[in-house]
Amino acid sequence: MTSAVIYGTLKVPAKPSVASTRSLQWTPDGQLIVLGETTIYLLTPEIGINLDYNAANKAHETTNIPWATTAIPLQATGFQWPELSSEWTTICLGSVDFSWSAVTFSPTNYSPIGSCVLATLSSNLEVHLWAPKEDPYRGEWVQVQNVTRDLRTKIRETEGLPSEQQVLRAQIQTLAWSRQPPERRGTDASILAMGNRAGEILFFCMKDGRVSLVESIQVSTSWITHLAWANWQEGDQAVAAVLACGMSQGRIALVEVRQTRGPSTIAVRILECSPYVDDYRGITALEWIETEDGLPILVHCKPGLVSVWRDNAGSGWSGLYIFQLRLIQTSKSSTKFAPASGIVYLPQQNSLVISLIDGSYNVVHLDESGPMLSDDDDTSPCNSNDMSKASRAVFLVAEEKETPKPKDGSEPSKLYRNHVARTTGSLAVDSGGVLIWLHQRLFPETFDFIPDSQVRCLLMVAPLISSMEYDYYALQEIQQGLSRDCNFFYQAPISILRGAFVNLKRRLFLERNVDAILSVLQPDTNTKVNSVKIVQPKGQEDMDKWRGIALDAAASTLSGDSLLCKEKLKFNLAYFCKSQFPKDKRFHDLSSKLQGNIEVIRLGLIVDLILQLPSHIIEDSPSVHRIAQRAKAILPTLHDKVEQLLGMIEDTTSSETCPACNQDIVFGDPLLAKCEFGHYWGRCSVTFGILATPNVKNCIGCGRKTLEYFRKEKEKTLSTDWIECFMLQATEGCPCCGNKCIKII
Repeated sequence: MTSAVIYGTLKVPAKPSVASTRSLQWTPDGQLIVLGETTIYLLTPEIGINLDYNAANKAHETTNIPWATTAIPLQATGFQWPELSSEWTTICLGSVDFSWSAVTFSPTNYSPIGSCVLATLSSNLEVHLWAPKEDPYRGEWVQVQNVTRDLRTKIRETEGLPSEQQVLRAQIQTLAWSRQPPERRGTDASILAMGNRAGEILFFCMKDGRVSLVESIQVSTSWITHLAWANWQEGDQAVAAVLACGMSQGRIALVEVRQTRGPSTIAVRILECSPYVDDYRGITALEWIETEDGLPILVHCKPGLVSVWRDNAGSGWSGLYIFQLRLIQTSKSSTKFAPASGIVYLPQQNSLVISLIDGSYNVVHLDESGPMLSDDDDTSPCNSNDMSKASRAVFLVAEEKETPKPKDGSEPSKLYRNHVARTTGSLAVDSGGVLIWLHQRLFPETFDFIPDSQVRCLLMVAPLISSMEYDYYALQEIQQGLSRDCNFFYQAPISILRGAFVNLKRRLFLERNVDAILSVLQPDTNTKVNSVKIVQPKGQEDMDKWRGIALDAAASTLSGDSLLCKEKLKFNLAYFCKSQFPKDKRFHDLSSKLQGNIEVIRLGLIVDLILQLPSHIIEDSPSVHRIAQRAKAILPTLHDKVEQLLGMIEDTTSSETCPACNQDIVFGDPLLAKCEFGHYWGRCSVTFGILATPNVKNCIGCGRKTLEYFRKEKEKTLSTDWIECFMLQATEGCPCCGNKCIKII
């Protein structure tokens, strides 16, 4: 029997949704979305971060991965479609057994507090937007828009449409949110696509916290059942992405969405290609995957089949490859015609993993000569037979461990070969072969009825590859995580380093490879900063426009500088290793060195930015004085620039005042302020200002504090210092580790 290695399990007290590749999704904020019939869970693995959660928001953990959780409960709206039309084509039975059907997420920094926004679809074909009030990881998520109601109002204003067509256009079957286009920071850059029953795709953009319809295209006369976005590709004057659209009769259309730079305009057109076989089989899964060479591959599943398609790229394979899924007997109920519950691409294996609802896995190797389905002769670490056996072994061990003992003292129910691991979602944790999936234990032959309130599922985290390869793939995951081009505006460090954190959580792995990990995390000896160019305003009338341009330049630099981001990623890993080995002085010294490197690089960028601002803004700014004093202490290589900055300040001897006793405080320690009478105050890690207000945010990674910047115009930040507000607005996340900062009061 195949041995089972389990990294983590979690009991999920919810009935799972219909099997789908979107039942489990990772957000750019590092959260896992778990789609249930009546509850959407947002789970955050607390590895590499410290949320300080309590029993009320701490998920029940049974192994070494702790989870913090929050949830969005199902809320019935009471709306009935027959109120608008009683035609046969508009019938919707979703209001009879109301449940969640789908969920998708926006890019990060779309909510007022700088997190993702969720768009949900109910069985009544209604769409709503949700955003967190204060804390996306533990706090409440609230409904911010009823999109379907706004859409019905807009469609009603269209003249000449009969009531049946109005309803079909408003009945949404599927939805998908695109990623953030490169070099774009506005919330109107990403596009929310929705497919309706009229065969139309609707495109929405967000502005001021709400989405509105900006474009539409007729694709078919049948229902749109699946949507999948490819990554944006940069062009000279625009960015473009391809949206794959699956229809109810099994056909697929590709729609090109082109978005111009500057004032954003959207143009859509249907591409002339057929990445499918017209066999009238229904589509069970549709996803784009991005390989290491950057060429997108379209994967879709039908009962018993998996199809892989790539456009003619001029080199390598192209065209459509269709494979018959293999029957891998994990239980008596196994079938190759089961719906797909996951499409996972593993870059280190260069393989595609298809999970089915019966708990079996089929692997497609993406060789240079063309895709190839794993068969019985496949001896690679990633193959269908071994992965299915490993998944079954994990199921048996986990269920036996988690089965509750009866209160009457009798023996708990035993596991048999006929028990099915009903897998409703599967997702990759890292690039080497560690997967996370949600399964429910079933025994179909007994026909037992289980009330929804008693349904329990298990969320599993485990490697499904050969145990001989664990350490190698884990080290590769850490090295690749540090070598990728990243921008913390688009993805948080806990999301980028998720696979590395999960592997470093294994203490034995860390002990075996401590020298190799220390070598990888060594600070960069080159801390030379890249200069930033900001065009000066031509006049007072251009100040508002110039401020937006300057803010974008500053934010792009502070969140996307390659050297700064790489050092922050190293610091996250070193800080976590320090918590794993608190007595190992090497990780303490390494964390301190990396922290010093980060401050040197960041202050060098900030000094360069401030010197390009108009002189009348600099000369009366107290925050510039503090920044210059700190830069003078740690940046000997930028002595001339720091002296130039100090020369632009009117009062170079200005001091701060203690909020408690009005005594002067001389700036010295960048994290702590102390007056003559012994009053201690924390300092903002962005501007070094004294924190004497409840409007303070805490970093979820290293715990540093920053002054809260209010994004809403009706709320004003408690500061008249223009540069202080400018720096707070330009800094996305913690200035030391790059993670999100949340308000805890």
